[in-house]
This record gives sequence, C-alpha cells and structure tokens, in this order.
Amino acid sequence: MKGLIPIEKDLFSIADRLKEVDERYRVYRNTLAHRFEVFIGEALQFVVPFQKLDSRTVEYARKTRIERVDKIVQELDKQNELLEKRKNRKIIEDALAQAGF
Repeated sequence: MKGLIPIEKDLFSIADRLKEVDERYRVYRNTLAHRFEVFIGEALQFVVPFQKLDSRTVEYARKTRIERVDKIVQELDKQNELLEKRKNRKIIEDALAQAGF
C-alpha cells in the first residue's frame, strides 16, 4: 500500500473513536492522493470526505455502515422525491410565466 501512512494517534483521537464504530478500522493518510482513507485489512472502506480528521469523520463512518443500507436508501429516496417535486414546480412556474400568468 504505497503512499499510505498509518494514523494511530491524532489530535481528536479519531483513529481510536473509529474503532468504536468497527474495531477493524484503520486510518491512513494517503500522501499520493492527499487524503485520509479508512481500511479494514487491505480493503478500502471509505475515503474521508473532509480535509481534516475530526468528529465528522466518526459520524460519517456511523452513517455509512452497511447495516444502515435500508435507512440510507430511504433517505436517498426521500431526497430524490423532494428534488423531483421542486423540479416539477419550477417547470410549471416557467410555463405559466411564458404564458403570461
């Protein structure tokens, strides 16, 4: 795993706190991609979507666990439905505006 530096100690103990989510999690700094990555063994689990390791990383790890897949799908469906309603509303408003209403 070229370019990966293991993070065992950090300012906010994120590496340790991630182990509360899954004891197999290991955090690395990818010096080639300039990002943090979380692995189980040699398998990449997720790329940390933040520039720094902080409490958002632990929350992201909890939120994206496979055990929550049903909840995640529900949240995505709800968000997609909301976006679709907004899009339809905008189409109607534009059509009415063009018609002079």
